[in-house]
Amino acid sequence: MSAIRSILVHLDAAPGSVDRLTLAHALADRHGAHVTALYGKVSRSPQANYGYSAAAALRAAEQDEAEHCAARSRLRAALEDRDTRCTWCEVAGDSLAHGFAAEAIYADLLILGRPAAPDEIGAAPAGFVESVLLQSSTPGIVVPSPHRQETLGERVVVAWDGSSAAARALRSSLPFLRLAARIQVATWARQKPAAPFSGLDVQTWLHRHGVTAGLHFREPSSRVAADLATLAGEEQADLVVMGCYGHSRLREQVFGGITRSMLTHLPVPVLMAH
Repeated sequence: MSAIRSILVHLDAAPGSVDRLTLAHALADRHGAHVTALYGKVSRSPQANYGYSAAAALRAAEQDEAEHCAARSRLRAALEDRDTRCTWCEVAGDSLAHGFAAEAIYADLLILGRPAAPDEIGAAPAGFVESVLLQSSTPGIVVPSPHRQETLGERVVVAWDGSSAAARALRSSLPFLRLAARIQVATWARQKPAAPFSGLDVQTWLHRHGVTAGLHFREPSSRVAADLATLAGEEQADLVVMGCYGHSRLREQVFGGITRSMLTHLPVPVLMAH
């Protein structure tokens, strides 16, 4: 990605939306981009039981609408003092993931929330983040909640394994890397990943793009996610860059995997691409 000109941010009734919107506007100011805020309304579906009635369904619907109205008001208020251009859109119901992924095709960068807990009210449904990243092929920054960092992209850790997914994430991160003060590339392999014929390695490739990075060369490990989180903490990183779903999506769903661990547990934003 040579430049960031269009940022699409996912908003919902969960508390983390305000932090995502704030981050989207900060990045837009830095990169001269336009923000599209897409608010997704997801209603709760109470399970039927012996005491369930039409009246209970009506009360649940009314409570849902009240929560979404309050969330919209908070988010629209956060836009009032912004100079950055922003387009407000909404999508509702089962079409949320499909609609967001279709809109994401026209964005340079996505701002997404960390996958929500099953009982988190107002949040996107399970699998939303993964579906959007897979379907749109647009790079996204997954933001933890709460997000209180004052910077993003000044101190970057890159997870590198020489895969096509890692390469797409690295290319997508270039607008951030060119502005970063410190970049560390971490790789877990028995041999340093390099191009098979030219021998070009990641440090040289980055140098050709005007980016200087250090290299953390580590032995293969079954605890890559934990090691990466530790390294991010040691480096005081404010952004981690990595490819997502290096194995099949089914394998990730069944066995967890590095991608899901990083999405769920890493305390700093993660730039991912598939």
